[in-house]
Amino acid sequence: MSTFKQSDTQVVYDFSDKQSKGAFLTKVFGMMFLCLLITTVVAAGLGFGSQFFLDQAIKAGNEELATNIVYALVGTLIVSVIALLVMSFVLPITFIRRRHNILVPLMIYVVLMGIMLSTFTFIFDWVILVESFGITSLIFGTMALLGYISKGRLTGIGFILLGLIIGALGLSLINWLMITFGGVSKTNVQLSWIVSLLIFAFLMLVTLYDVHRIKKIAEAGAGNNNNLTYYCAYILYSDFIAILIRVIYYVALITGRRR
Repeated sequence: MSTFKQSDTQVVYDFSDKQSKGAFLTKVFGMMFLCLLITTVVAAGLGFGSQFFLDQAIKAGNEELATNIVYALVGTLIVSVIALLVMSFVLPITFIRRRHNILVPLMIYVVLMGIMLSTFTFIFDWVILVESFGITSLIFGTMALLGYISKGRLTGIGFILLGLIIGALGLSLINWLMITFGGVSKTNVQLSWIVSLLIFAFLMLVTLYDVHRIKKIAEAGAGNNNNLTYYCAYILYSDFIAILIRVIYYVALITGRRR
């Protein structure tokens, strides 16, 4: 979730063409789709491609090559995770300062995300990944629709989000104390599921709220501010990825299908 603020003052965009609402939303969701496409291609290409070469090296009995491939993958993953964390700060800061176009940082971010998510191809069966992407699309689309048709400013949703986070943190602390002093039990598993579901509910409501805010920006007349388009797409893309990761976890647990 982003605030669109610069220091303590609200960043104001001079938009006058209120008929640009549809065009602005189309560009935002179009850019989001492009980001997801790039991430998917990078994740699938690197993940399944690496597995292919690794399998070939193992079949050929070339242990040295197989080891080098594994080391290269681990090194790439570590670097990409660190770079991803850095870019998660660079993107908002660059947007708030409004000095540079954020398209390049955004593309770097989605490529790095693809590299990180490529590890999922080693852990989960491709069927789980495809099913999870479809389920995530349905969930995201539903929350986006609710956010779009919602009236008012949704000020009360902030208290709900705060309550969900506080509840999740509180239960996590209780669960940790129970495990530390009493060991793992069935109650701990149940508490873990409750915490996980609270986080999932938080992510869904954040998506609803973000889409609602972006709709309000569009209704104000979004003009041709490309940086704002890219940043809104980045917000929705991040919401989608956060939900996707959680859904993959659920589908893998429920179906029991892993590699």
